Amino acid sequence: MLTNQTETNLSGFSLVELLISLLLGSILLSMVIGLYVTGVSTGAKNLNYSRLRTDLQSIVAMIETDIRRAGYGKEGIYLVGANGDKSIDINSSQDCIVYYYNHNKTEVLESSNKMAFSFKDKAIKFKTGVGKVADTVCAVKTGWTDISDDQFITITSLKLTENIVSNASATMRSVKIELAGELVSDNAYAHSIATQVHVRNLDFN
Repeated sequence: MLTNQTETNLSGFSLVELLISLLLGSILLSMVIGLYVTGVSTGAKNLNYSRLRTDLQSIVAMIETDIRRAGYGKEGIYLVGANGDKSIDINSSQDCIVYYYNHNKTEVLESSNKMAFSFKDKAIKFKTGVGKVADTVCAVKTGWTDISDDQFITITSLKLTENIVSNASATMRSVKIELAGELVSDNAYAHSIATQVHVRNLDFN
């Protein structure tokens, strides 16, 4: 005897269900993309901040190294200041320093032995062939070479504070260096460094 087969009704998603699924999928995808973009952006900023700190540390290390050697050479020849009697001379605004030392073992004082660091135009600059008086040297705007990258870092301040310890026979000098800078692309990322460096060569009275 033949029996009738029951037809199975196959039903799919309704239009509303499809729309809801697409909406939820779009929201989830947007969240994933947002997290990815945030992660990449944060990573890039952290990398830039790390470079900012490294660059500032390198500048301070360069200044420290030269200040330690200030006055080195034949006695009396490599001294600076208005009276030519000290190893370093800092200008009145405390953002520029003049010093001489014999870095190339020359027999006579050469232009390259006369050096200065200065904070000008939101950058740290270096110059050779300078005079002995910091206020005079630092007032000149030309002839300086940038040692900070002004495309990446804005130097916001440089402060040089001299400390002097003297007795009857000699004077010992040290300099506190305070340097601050920020990213050109985002000034919310800023860093500052402070350190003390001693001049190795005594000024004999």
